[in-house]
Amino acid sequence: MHEVISFYAMVNDDSEPPAPIISDGVLLDNTILEIIGEAKARKSFLALNFAVAIAKGDGFAGFKVSKPQKVLVLSAEGGFYPNRERIKKITMNESDDTLKNVHYLKYANISIDNDSHYDDLTELIRRTNPKVVIFDPLIKFHSQDENSSSGMSIVFRRFREIIENFNLSIVVVHHTGKNLSQGGRGSSFMTGEYDSCITLSKARSGENNHRIRFDMRHVETTVPWQLIFNAESFWFEVNDTVKDATVDYLVENGSTSRSEVVNDWISNDTFSRSYCYKVIDKSLEAGHIVEQDGLLMLPAGEDEEET
Repeated sequence: MHEVISFYAMVNDDSEPPAPIISDGVLLDNTILEIIGEAKARKSFLALNFAVAIAKGDGFAGFKVSKPQKVLVLSAEGGFYPNRERIKKITMNESDDTLKNVHYLKYANISIDNDSHYDDLTELIRRTNPKVVIFDPLIKFHSQDENSSSGMSIVFRRFREIIENFNLSIVVVHHTGKNLSQGGRGSSFMTGEYDSCITLSKARSGENNHRIRFDMRHVETTVPWQLIFNAESFWFEVNDTVKDATVDYLVENGSTSRSEVVNDWISNDTFSRSYCYKVIDKSLEAGHIVEQDGLLMLPAGEDEEET
């Protein structure tokens, strides 16, 4: 039964909204977070990092987690034993309480658009009672054509049903298409269905900086930054030296004008126009960049260090 409420009741409601699962709009209560990236961008590692962080109630790499909550991980790639070894390394220093807060489906073979499979999935959710369910990767959990808006509407309708019926949030791991700037592979319908999105770019050859950018529907979009992947622990860590969107842009493109940066960000839907200028001003105030003769640039000497 769907709950209907009048504007009068809404206006007079003073209840506190639920705390975000991951702060800054990354994962709110009863929402869908999509993690998008090309092959080998380590999307699955990021999803597992989120699973453990949520189970522990402790953030990582700049992500803030509000409190410990249960997680159900549905992974349909890699096989049980490779994933087991990966999880052993990720959770090497975690407590038993944290480990018991994450459930893992040993062999995930579920098509959410199949009625029988959907019933099995909802029964699994009832048994494990998670606050977050992770689907990795999306394509392995349905039988629809990803380029079909009507087909993907079936899939996401099921996701929304699960959210509503079980009061949880969903994380979906998805691949980019051939054009990385256009986001996730398949129908543009999916872009309109998530509540928040993380796009994780693969590190360049010989480097370990993974660029991460966001798209938020319910709060101001978070500034992009870069992460380092720790190959010893299998955890992402923040690279504080480049956690500045303007620095990141100038490292990539060289010295340029404010208008060039702003127009580029707007054309790529990175920020709103007003927020672009706020980001640049914060970089200037922090001394991360300087402005000379109408050009934004890195402080003297830093261009050489990056090349």
